[in-house]
Amino acid sequence: MKYISILLITFISCSNLSNTNRLHETTHFKIFYTELDDTNIDEIADSLENNYSRIVTHLQSKRLPIVNVNFYSDITSLQKAVQSTSPNLPKWAIGLATSVSEIHMLSPNHPERHYQTMINNTIHEFAHCVSYNINSNIANNPRWLWESVAIYESNYHSEPQKIPYLVNQKPPSLNELSKFTNTYIYDVGYFITEFIVETKGNDVLNELIKNNGDIIHTMNIDEEEFTKQWFSFVKKKYGI
Repeated sequence: MKYISILLITFISCSNLSNTNRLHETTHFKIFYTELDDTNIDEIADSLENNYSRIVTHLQSKRLPIVNVNFYSDITSLQKAVQSTSPNLPKWAIGLATSVSEIHMLSPNHPERHYQTMINNTIHEFAHCVSYNINSNIANNPRWLWESVAIYESNYHSEPQKIPYLVNQKPPSLNELSKFTNTYIYDVGYFITEFIVETKGNDVLNELIKNNGDIIHTMNIDEEEFTKQWFSFVKKKYGI
């Protein structure tokens, strides 16, 4: 699974982005949806609302403004909607959070996408909004933390026993995980945040978001030791 989350400074009005006049409002979201979503928009909205309090509480965030979720029926519409601020959006991109209150996604009902995966991706992007609410400068800064938190909160993870470089006892460095040309973060991001939460606690995760992943200041260890510790946690918990 691939996610893309790009920090866009320019505010984009949802009225200019949505490729539909359909609107579904909930307590915390305004969902601008497509004809593909007519039959299950309630279910889609519930999937977001049902995760709202959990993620906000877990990340220890203040209340967010209403989040606009803009769905598109095809990749061309998505690309056109964000062209002024992201002119080179890859064709494989399925969604992005552009601010604390703006998400842009292909419809969960896109015929070439797996519905539940797209729901998880939408939750992933909402988790980015929450991180953004904690620290407006956190987007991809550093990328390993930005993505790890969202992957964990969307409850997406692969099996460590099926990741060759982990089986070969070669965990990637944080520097590798932060490169946009490297997709390893989508394999191991869940486990990194799981390690932080289960061994250090939510307070430490919140502090890392606030200080842009300053491990030395927050955990009193360097990046090499951090990598050793999270990998040791994974080996013990998952038996690799």
